[in-house]
Amino acid sequence: MKKILFILPVLLIFFLINSVYAISLDKKAGQMLIIGFNGDNINSPEFQKVLKYLKKGDISGVILFSKNIKSKENLILMNEKILSSNKITPFIAIDNEGGYIQRYDFEPVKSAKRVSLLKDEEITKEYSKMADLERTLKINFNFAPCVDLELNKESIIAQNERSYGVDYNKVINCAKIFIKEHNKRKIITSIKHFPGHGSIKGDTHKGFVDASETFTKDEIEPYIGLKDFDKLNTVMISHIYNSKFDEKYPASLSKKTIKDLLIKKIGFRGVIVSDDYDMGAIRKNYSLDEIIVNSINSGVNILLFSNNIEGLDDDLVEEYHKIIKRELKKGTINKKDINNSYKKIIKLKNSLLEK
Repeated sequence: MKKILFILPVLLIFFLINSVYAISLDKKAGQMLIIGFNGDNINSPEFQKVLKYLKKGDISGVILFSKNIKSKENLILMNEKILSSNKITPFIAIDNEGGYIQRYDFEPVKSAKRVSLLKDEEITKEYSKMADLERTLKINFNFAPCVDLELNKESIIAQNERSYGVDYNKVINCAKIFIKEHNKRKIITSIKHFPGHGSIKGDTHKGFVDASETFTKDEIEPYIGLKDFDKLNTVMISHIYNSKFDEKYPASLSKKTIKDLLIKKIGFRGVIVSDDYDMGAIRKNYSLDEIIVNSINSGVNILLFSNNIEGLDDDLVEEYHKIIKRELKKGTINKKDINNSYKKIIKLKNSLLEK
């Protein structure tokens, strides 16, 4: 009886420790998720729902689209609510390259192609103006600049003037100015779309795109040149398939492309973000389980879901956490990858608070 009385408290402590750890790991996984939502004001049900996720630590932040931006005043109110929702600073992200890729029309900025024609002083002025407005709007993460080379005039990159040109040295120079002006204002940037989107005609928003025959080694150069540029710079992984790197998976689900090429060979040590997993190249070909398992195993630190596709599950966040828990138990996801991502993300978020 005495032995049983001794064992019971020990077992209780054991179960409590494991329970706390499980919750802790779940919240760490939550820091790996950025989602889109449909609300455009603080009273909309969709916004209230995403605010609840942020307060609970189920997500790391949000991505804003035109549908969320009704006015400057509304946007600032929403973003203030988001920023005060959790002690761990939430990400408020946006795609704001300038030109065609700009989610608001308050203050238009030139496209990358037009910027590339300017002198450095003029480029600095253009991106200073952009970053100042983002700071005013309480945005702290810009999924830009685009460092794809303009290798195919029929690509969506060239057609929408999203490239600084074919010369990777010019691309690196323009990107450095972009990053520096954002960095000054504590706004995170993300160079994209690794390992390169400029040589192909297809659009990963719509479906499968293969760069196996068109890819050139020059497309990697901007990532080599910018990998250590500053601590507020991340890399966004594309959904492009390239059999030269991985015969089975597109880049955003590929361990060979991310862990072997970007991390080991190129030497990038920062946060790695996926392109939107709701895009056709992924959603039409892989289940949510496959997306989550493969992305985490491959080295993606932040998984991005826009929630922009009609008919997709509204409760993605709950499903995401269910899959993570289930796959951890099965051993198909390694807790070390989640812990590693969490450390990187928290370090990045803490950089936003440094003076």
